Amino acid sequence: MHIDNNILNRYLQGTCSTEEQQLVEQWYAQLGEDVLLDDNRVEQIVAKLDARVPLEEIEEPVVDKKVRKLTHWLYAAAAAAILFVFGLFFFQPDQVANPALVDVKAPKGENSILVFEDNRELELDNLKIGDTVMGDGYLVTRNADGEISYTATDPEVDVIYNTVRTKAGGITSLVLADGSKVWLNSKSEIRYPVNFNPNYREVALKGEAYFEVEKAAERPFYVRSEGHTIKVLGTRFNVNNRPDGFMSTLLEGKIAVTNETTKLGDEANISYPVVLKPNEAFNGRQVTYVEDAQKVLDWKEGYFDLTGLTMEEAAEKMSIWYDVEFEMDGDIKNMELFGNISKDKSLRQVCELLKEILPVTYVIEDNKVKLKHLKK
Repeated sequence: MHIDNNILNRYLQGTCSTEEQQLVEQWYAQLGEDVLLDDNRVEQIVAKLDARVPLEEIEEPVVDKKVRKLTHWLYAAAAAAILFVFGLFFFQPDQVANPALVDVKAPKGENSILVFEDNRELELDNLKIGDTVMGDGYLVTRNADGEISYTATDPEVDVIYNTVRTKAGGITSLVLADGSKVWLNSKSEIRYPVNFNPNYREVALKGEAYFEVEKAAERPFYVRSEGHTIKVLGTRFNVNNRPDGFMSTLLEGKIAVTNETTKLGDEANISYPVVLKPNEAFNGRQVTYVEDAQKVLDWKEGYFDLTGLTMEEAAEKMSIWYDVEFEMDGDIKNMELFGNISKDKSLRQVCELLKEILPVTYVIEDNKVKLKHLKK
């Protein structure tokens, strides 16, 4: 039996309905308990759930995450139960095992920089709602929705490019000249004209971004990144192009992807493209079906979705947000995780929960997180 995490949150906060309370208690009874759940028993239940899978049953490394042994299923079930029952990483400050350890606080603000055509830089955290900055033939404004938007004051001006860069822990959103919207993930960069060419629209991307492109069949929209070009007519999609790999995921509409690098300022002549349909993803080699394409937008919605990820894959996401490196024993890399993590948690809080659901210890030092397999 599965239960919605929002219902569990309302249960713990005492705001659920009678029907939801009964649903939670029925679900919890399947875990082997017939007692009520309340805030005062959170720590006790964490310990009980964690104790249901003895360490000796999970000592062996998971060699292939597609081959699931019975012990691994038990292990994953306990991990999932812990994550979902307690509101996703529920900790009190006095639960820290070693307060002397270095911590990395959850990033605050946009942590983003706007670079003008003359190389002037503006920290976007300093641009408040309603503020306006003047450029050469255009205005940059923080609109009522908190987005960076552009207004042309001189339509005849030559094509001018701006750039937005996000630091670790930074996310920002902007409205392009045609009304298309872009959300830029951490440690990413987007370069774009403040006024589009009358025949086509274009941006250049490094890192990860989510696009909602305005429809204009006569003016194709190109996303150019190293090794890949995407042609768009009007759609919603996510692009992630980092040194460790490329992935484009389509949520709505249609896009054509090619493994070609094209330059800003030139209309792309895409040859032999891969055309994606909604809920399909392309990694530069093959197209795969994505059951829930919305999952790729976890970074935009303020959390990490770890369900089905290995510890190594989860570490890649966290390293971008917290600007740290993860080092781990080889047998930890393939251990599977379940549930969501709020990006408001500090790095230490994240590591403390990992200790609850995985047989590991950790040390944070010199912008590195070192995970060690806890042997019995």
